Amino acid sequence: MKTPFLITIALTLSVILSSHAIAGPMPSELEAKGISAMESGAYEDAEQIFRELIGLRPKSFVGHYNLAAAHSMQGEVEEAIDAMSTALALGFCDKAQMYRDPDLKVLRLDPWFDILMEQWDGLIDARRGADIAQIELLFPNKRKLWSHTDETLRFELRSAHGEIATDEAMDELRMIADWAHEELFPELPGMDLSDSAWIMIGLPDQAGFAKWAVSVFGSDVRGSISSVGGAYEHQARRLVAQDLGATLRHEFVHVLHWRDMSRLGQVHAPWVQEGLASLIEDYDIRGERPVPVPSWRTNIVQRLERINRLPSFEELSQIEMNAFTAKRPLAKYAQARTAMLWLLDTDKLDEFYTHYCTNYEDDPTGYASVLAVTGLEPDELERQYRNWVEALPAVPETGSDLSATLGIEVENGTGDGVVVRGLPAGASRRTGLRLGSVITHINGRPTRDLLELIRVLGDYGAGQRVTLHHRRGTVHKTSEATLIER
Repeated sequence: MKTPFLITIALTLSVILSSHAIAGPMPSELEAKGISAMESGAYEDAEQIFRELIGLRPKSFVGHYNLAAAHSMQGEVEEAIDAMSTALALGFCDKAQMYRDPDLKVLRLDPWFDILMEQWDGLIDARRGADIAQIELLFPNKRKLWSHTDETLRFELRSAHGEIATDEAMDELRMIADWAHEELFPELPGMDLSDSAWIMIGLPDQAGFAKWAVSVFGSDVRGSISSVGGAYEHQARRLVAQDLGATLRHEFVHVLHWRDMSRLGQVHAPWVQEGLASLIEDYDIRGERPVPVPSWRTNIVQRLERINRLPSFEELSQIEMNAFTAKRPLAKYAQARTAMLWLLDTDKLDEFYTHYCTNYEDDPTGYASVLAVTGLEPDELERQYRNWVEALPAVPETGSDLSATLGIEVENGTGDGVVVRGLPAGASRRTGLRLGSVITHINGRPTRDLLELIRVLGDYGAGQRVTLHHRRGTVHKTSEATLIER
């Protein structure tokens, strides 16, 4: 009988930023081919396909895990143990999946499996240490590294954004988690996470972010780093974001959603995944709770509706992930967010999600659940939704859309706010800002990028006084400013 691998030594081997890191949860064509072979009972063929997959992505645990399943189904226990040990060393640590996967039935009968389960806590601790070391590779300047641990939500956060901005990010993530648990995933607060791997959240500086982006998306991304906001790599349990605003909020909901999908053993439709994650990108605080609001994304949907190019709910629900992100992704993300915003606004979102999860096997697209919880026929569903879209307020997207401004020139900063680049005569005295100041909030509302700043300013008129939260270097200040006509 084999004993489980030596956990600590094996896990240290995977503390490497690799060009073979997985950029998303969808399998490659090769992996899909192997899974198809498994489903048809062609286990020897599947074994060869997964070996080929390992050759292409040696630092990913996916091929090794599937190879273990192929050996298990052939009764080759020793080979299955070898492959699974490698998968565990490379980062696989989903205990529920190991118990749930029918292809691992033979492997579970071996005493090796029982010993592994006895050592599981040690494996999780070792994996946590390895993942922390890996995420900290994005922060070569340890003097500018801020660390936080959330034992309840089970994540480690590393940030290069300074102490105050990092503390604010932690507070916002906890607020978003409370919102998501109440509105979307009510089963998660009572879920025992002690057997689950920790999530790593990295908020590096621009150099660290570029290093991560190249490791995930390849060297071709170098010329378009600014267009990559970040991502949650579920298989690596790693969230990396370039900003503390919409991207971080979006990807953090992915963390929570994947936690719920793993609990259920489901992988939800792209429009559901991206629609739920996009919801909290733009919000206002009402009664100490975040409430998603219309944004530049709903503007896109309004424009599509006006030119009769807005897809139906059914068409949106049928889009697969590779198509969702490949062609006109901004439009698809906008459609998904707006659809979810409508369900939320009509008090159907929680009912939709519950119905969808319950009936997932019958309809993984979610369209049947939309019809069920609204009680509408397809034509009436489209009519009511499109009427609601047309009635949405237009959200300012550029300075020319505003009736009142700060009367200064700004541009996107490094993730925690917008940078002051121009101050006309008298503007510094009127606003309390200086060249290089970074505006992080207006009246306590985050302004992490230009779109968010413009949306927030759109709620105020000329002559109104607002409180600006800003920093210059590491010094944070507040000041009062009077808005002026554009």
